Amino acid sequence: MPSRRRIIAAAALLPTSVARAQPAPEFAGLDGWLNSPVPLSIAGLRGKVVLVDFWTYSCINCRRTFRYLNRWQAEYGAAGLQVIGIHTPEFGFERQRHNVESAVREFGLRYPVGQDNRFETWRAWNNRAWPAFYLLDRDGRIVLLREGEGHAREMEAAIRGLLGLPPRTTPAPAGDDPDLSRIASPEIYFGAQHPTPQARAQSPRPGAATYGFGPAAALRLNQYELDGTWLREAEALSLQSPRGGLRLRFSAAKLHLVAGATREVPIRVSIDGGAPVASSIGRPTLYTLLDGEAYGEHRLEFTAEQPGLSLFSVTFG
Repeated sequence: MPSRRRIIAAAALLPTSVARAQPAPEFAGLDGWLNSPVPLSIAGLRGKVVLVDFWTYSCINCRRTFRYLNRWQAEYGAAGLQVIGIHTPEFGFERQRHNVESAVREFGLRYPVGQDNRFETWRAWNNRAWPAFYLLDRDGRIVLLREGEGHAREMEAAIRGLLGLPPRTTPAPAGDDPDLSRIASPEIYFGAQHPTPQARAQSPRPGAATYGFGPAAALRLNQYELDGTWLREAEALSLQSPRGGLRLRFSAAKLHLVAGATREVPIRVSIDGGAPVASSIGRPTLYTLLDGEAYGEHRLEFTAEQPGLSLFSVTFG
């Protein structure tokens, strides 16, 4: 299986590319299907217009696309469209079927989802991003490939054309193609298998180490620092001490933390030095710690009240 760094996870930053009339590979080595009583195949879908979406459930870039994928399946399914999700995990916890089932229910996905735990379909399709969309004509040929967000209007127009429907005369719903241009912070990973922008003064390293917060004003943009004893392994940082914390300076309006805990861990979250707000982290998934509208620099600080918390990555909106 390829390393996570060679799999390009920052999907929103990838260039747009187009594939013209290339035969679609078959689905390969899937670990089962959700929302389908039988396994599906490209050959068996001939005669339909097919949109294949590679996704993983803790990816915010993927989550923001479900609104229109569900809508397209409902609106165009009777005309011959079939949306197919291929769930290829970024983190180990995303391989567990019950976690994927919970995500499918949470997002209300109404189309089949294949579980690609071993990346066999990912490799067969030469895929490289979450999310990535492959539009197939009725003969099973890839006629459009788009990576990341920002392509909903274009993809819907292409779907309508393949279905023989006239162009849409009403505006697409607001939010299908969000403006992400004001986000000035990249995705940050906490595990040892990625470079990680922990403050140098803390001497970041693999294994267990004890850290303490420095002066808040000294923390640089797009860096973080830790408080307490943390164990850094390949995918995550795990809190070992009875109490610990994270401080992060970023530039965006929203902050999404991929995290989990061996049991429910209470946390207290403060933004820009404001009053702490109580929350908690349990099953491994994406948690939105800031859902604001004010783009610009912010400082997040949170404390965890017991050990067992694991931090995987943080993304922004």
